[in-house]
Amino acid sequence: MDAHRSLTSLAHYKIREMVLSGELMPGTRIQIDALRKKLDMGASPVREALSILSSEQLVIRNEQRGFWAPEISAEDFAVLLDTRCRIETMAFADAIAHGGPAWEERIVLLQYRLGALDRQADAKGWEIAHREFHTALIAACPSVYMLNFCSQLYDLAVRYRNVAKLAAYPKRQITDEHAAISAAALARDSEKAVALLADHYRTTGQFVYQTLSNRERPATAHSAG
Repeated sequence: MDAHRSLTSLAHYKIREMVLSGELMPGTRIQIDALRKKLDMGASPVREALSILSSEQLVIRNEQRGFWAPEISAEDFAVLLDTRCRIETMAFADAIAHGGPAWEERIVLLQYRLGALDRQADAKGWEIAHREFHTALIAACPSVYMLNFCSQLYDLAVRYRNVAKLAAYPKRQITDEHAAISAAALARDSEKAVALLADHYRTTGQFVYQTLSNRERPATAHSAG
C-alpha cells in the first residue's frame, strides 16, 4: 500500500511538472499508455495522479474522453491574474498583520538568496527560490484555505508564463521590485506592500497577456477572412 502511494506521489510530481512546464501542451489529450511508458510505471498510479491533478485544475477530466491538458487563452489568463491579485493581496495584508520575528527573518533570508541567483545561468534554481520568496511573504496569513488557494493560483500562473515562453522582461528590475515589496512588508506598511505586490504581478501579467493576444490574433483574423 505504501509503495503504491509512493508511486502515485511520484507520478503526481512528474506529471505536474510536465503540465507546468508546458511539455504537456494545452488542449492536448493525455495518453495514459504513452505517459505510463514515459514514467516507467503502471497505469494505476498514473490514473490516480491525473485524478488528483484534475482536482487541482491542472488537468481536465472528461468522463467519456479521458484526461486533457487545459486550454489557455488571453481572456482566461486575465481572469486568473485578477483573481490572484485579489486573493494574494488579502493574504499578504493578513500576513503583515500577524507575522512575527520568524516571518520577518525568513523574508529577509529568501529575498537575499533570490537576489544572489542568476536567472539566466540557473533558471530552475531561480524559479524554486522565487516561489519560496513569494510563499514566505504570505506565510503568516492565519487562513490555511487562503494559503492553499494562493498556492494553486501560483501554479496556474507559472504554467501560463512557461507556455508563453517569456524569458526576459525589457527595462525591468525584478530584484528591485522584490526588495521594495519586502521593505514595505517589514515596515508594516500594508497599503504600500500590497500595492507593490499587485503591480509586480500585473507587470508580469501584461507581458503574458500581450504574448497570448498576439498569438490568438492571426488565428482570429484568418477565421474572419
